[in-house]
Amino acid sequence: MNDVVVIGGGIVGAGIARDAAHRGLRATLVDKGDLGSGTSSKSSKLVHGGLRYLERGELRLVFEGTNERSLQMRRAPHLVRPIPFLVPIFKRQKPALAYVDIGLWIYDALAMFRSPKLHRTYRGAQVHTLEPALRTDGLAGALEYYDCLTDDARLVLENAIDARALGAEIRTYTRATAVVVDRRGRVAAVRTRDTLTGREDEIATRTVVVAAGPWTDELLAELAVPFGRKLLRPTKGVHVVFDHARLPVTRAVTLMLPDRRVIFCIPWVERTVVGTTDTDYDGSPDGVVADAADVRYLCDAVSRYFLTEKLTPDDVIATWAGLRPLVASDAATASDVSREHEVFVRPEGIIVIAGGKLTTYRRMAKEATDRVVDWLGDRGDAALEGRHIKPCRTKNRSLPGAQGMEIHGHRGVEAVADKLVHSAGLPARVAQHLAQTYGQRADSVVVRGVADAHLLEPMDADLPYLWAEVDHAVEVDLARTLDDVLSRRVPLVLRARDQGLGVAARAAERLGARLGWDEAERPRQIERYRQTVAASRAFRNG
Repeated sequence: MNDVVVIGGGIVGAGIARDAAHRGLRATLVDKGDLGSGTSSKSSKLVHGGLRYLERGELRLVFEGTNERSLQMRRAPHLVRPIPFLVPIFKRQKPALAYVDIGLWIYDALAMFRSPKLHRTYRGAQVHTLEPALRTDGLAGALEYYDCLTDDARLVLENAIDARALGAEIRTYTRATAVVVDRRGRVAAVRTRDTLTGREDEIATRTVVVAAGPWTDELLAELAVPFGRKLLRPTKGVHVVFDHARLPVTRAVTLMLPDRRVIFCIPWVERTVVGTTDTDYDGSPDGVVADAADVRYLCDAVSRYFLTEKLTPDDVIATWAGLRPLVASDAATASDVSREHEVFVRPEGIIVIAGGKLTTYRRMAKEATDRVVDWLGDRGDAALEGRHIKPCRTKNRSLPGAQGMEIHGHRGVEAVADKLVHSAGLPARVAQHLAQTYGQRADSVVVRGVADAHLLEPMDADLPYLWAEVDHAVEVDLARTLDDVLSRRVPLVLRARDQGLGVAARAAERLGARLGWDEAERPRQIERYRQTVAASRAFRNG
């Protein structure tokens, strides 16, 4: 009998399963797709305090964000890495340079001055030296501050892997179809169906946590859990990927647009990411894509600020689009909707968490798990008698890739990369990628090359991904489909010029051999991956 079944395998759901298992609760996580396949892999890939929330006076949210950022740099230094952000401020722009400077002092203070570096102001030729591609005509100055870059899909995965190591069961491609209650009106089980095999099951449990992100309202309706109102106001965020040579930035450039939107130009080594949009969305979460208007908006917006030839949709290598599962409000615009979260507890033992942001996922998971423990304890559940349920301790437990390197932090990640260069003979860029993706687990990827040297060959000539990572994705990192591998474990769909189509057949062959696919399944997997790529290119159809 489970103490809790978590429905939703995004960052919050994975965080809840990990927290619950760490406390000693019996937990199972289910998701109708792959881990992090929804909003949690469609973010801006940033762990940040939320500088723009200061303008709305959301000081508590900024305080939580900056402090969680600091914690995650210690507990997952391979996945949460500080990078400089540059904010160009032009004359007659609002807010003005002095105003933003004051805001950044407040930002540093809310972080208790524990940012990697305090912010600085640059003027004139200094700005051109920092970012030569940035337009400087009419520039009043630029401010540099620090936040963090992350691999959002990998952050979800490591939470799930650690949850499993602590005793939780992780079931991907498992749709929750019903919640069963007993004669007392309490949760007794969750019925499920494996979406790949069709197998049905019933998981006995005392509580259920719904952490379904933008699918929350849709899922509650399917499970016949009445709330009487919609909980969410989803907003769409779109990102586009360019070749780095086409938009060369060395810092994450923060652009404050005339329409009050803020977009980032983020360096991704070989690529540059631009995003995000923020518009209300009322369609199915399963159908969200970047459309032609989204892509044009981002191309036009960023082109105004850089000296490079005007960017057009033809320059776009890939896109992604996700929905922010924001708590419903009557705010005038999508950008004004708060990023705060709420937890709802129903009398039968169903707990729903909505809203929030990637950066504060651990705090959100703690709050939801606290509610589970409270609900079980308040009802004097005999199952907890004699069991020591611990308080939340995720502040003190590193994610799997960082375990053993806590003292060294980011220097430890660099040491892993150096070791891979010298002991395995890997190119520096490949070693850097492996260290920043797997942390201290990188050796378990590279060792596969001992038996088969071809596994240490690159999957794409432009990029650092190795064929060994495909095998590792299935055997260690919980992948079940080709899309799992090429979209989230080895994300060629976002970075490769052909979005991974050129290696899809070979990757499917390797996966099939390990997962027992028959001859008919491999082409089905390739076709499903082609559909993923087509969704990323949907904007080309207007």
